[in-house]
Amino acid sequence: MYKILPKLIAVCYLGACSQVSALTVDEYTDALLQNHPYFLQLSLAEKAALVGEKVALTYTDWSLVSSFSNTNNDLNTTVYKVSAKKTVAKTGAIVSLNHSWGRNSLDGVITGENITSIDYSQPLLQNRNGLNNKLSADIATIEIAAQSVSRIEQTEVFISNKIKRLIDLALAQEKEKIYRQQLKLTLVQFELAENKLKHALIDQSDFLSEMDAKFRAEQQWLQSQSELTLLKQELAALANIQESEMVIEFDLYQQHDIVQVDSESILPNLRVMQQIQIERQKLLRQKQSLEDKLLPSINLSFGLSTQGEGNNYFDGFSNQDQFWRMGVDVSYPLGQNKAMLNLVQSDISLARLNARQREVEINTKQQIGTLVLQVKFLRKTMEISQDQVQIAEDKVYEEDLKFENARGNKSLLISTQKALNLMKLAHAQTAANYQINVIEYRSTIDQLL
Repeated sequence: MYKILPKLIAVCYLGACSQVSALTVDEYTDALLQNHPYFLQLSLAEKAALVGEKVALTYTDWSLVSSFSNTNNDLNTTVYKVSAKKTVAKTGAIVSLNHSWGRNSLDGVITGENITSIDYSQPLLQNRNGLNNKLSADIATIEIAAQSVSRIEQTEVFISNKIKRLIDLALAQEKEKIYRQQLKLTLVQFELAENKLKHALIDQSDFLSEMDAKFRAEQQWLQSQSELTLLKQELAALANIQESEMVIEFDLYQQHDIVQVDSESILPNLRVMQQIQIERQKLLRQKQSLEDKLLPSINLSFGLSTQGEGNNYFDGFSNQDQFWRMGVDVSYPLGQNKAMLNLVQSDISLARLNARQREVEINTKQQIGTLVLQVKFLRKTMEISQDQVQIAEDKVYEEDLKFENARGNKSLLISTQKALNLMKLAHAQTAANYQINVIEYRSTIDQLL
């Protein structure tokens, strides 16, 4: 049993080394952008906002209405009506065209009336320049900007989380390699213990301790393999690639020059603040219409109509009389309680948004400052752990020289090699934490994508 394990480890090691190529972070994120449905949802949401704007503008189309009625009694009456109406987007005016033909028959005597009219109504105070008519279209336009910023922000958050998982994968690869090497050394150390037990150089309790160490090394290696496999499966499924190709090329020990930014100056340009500003634009535009609805409705109207009589439809177009009319319509509802309450709700929404903005500003500044300190601390810690790895390597070198010159023993050499592996593992974990904090910092200040 003990002689099979080294062969198994060797096969696994060769299998790991036989990978054709490793993916870079950019290659993996490109695969995510092309294959993950999350980004399709984001693009469709943005397209839906564009369609929503077009839908909101449909109020400017011509609307056509027609009707036909017939009454059969002593006075046989037939009436046909058709009308078309259009709202002028820039002015809020309403243009309507109307045409009707009515025919009466009584005791064989037939009379008909043909009427055509055009009317124009222009708001002078409430809804001036079509302010209220354009509300939905203006909100839809603001929503397009909101969707654009949201798509970039959500993309960055998603990519940031997956890059951190890639760092976890790079660490898992490093851990599996270290624990594999650790198991190989433990097996060699166990074989030495077996030989010593045979020659009565150690007692049974020492041998059992070595056996326990072997079992723990096997468990650690198997656990590291399990973690690595699960991460490969997760990340491969997300990007729709083969699990066997899910090997990441990532330098855990790369150091980055992080310059502390002036949070006060960059804060207004961050997407999280842009989203709040866009939301404020929407609320202010809604409030503008709410305030406008409190004004009196004053509409200046003009009309021109023609009217002619005839026994049939076409005769009604001859001998027509023309009429024109002009007037002012004024209306003002008494006790506008609902409109006032809607305006109060609008003010409350703006106040809540202002409070949320202050909260986001405080949290973002604190987050930026904390991440800068963490990155600096982890970088210094990583440099110290690198020095510790170097010292451990020097110890291995010295013990190896002693062993080669017959001044040391194999067990001590193996112990220093295992200590070196544990130091490398701690160094890798510190490096992974450092890289994750760098990603979080860049994502927070919108510099990841």
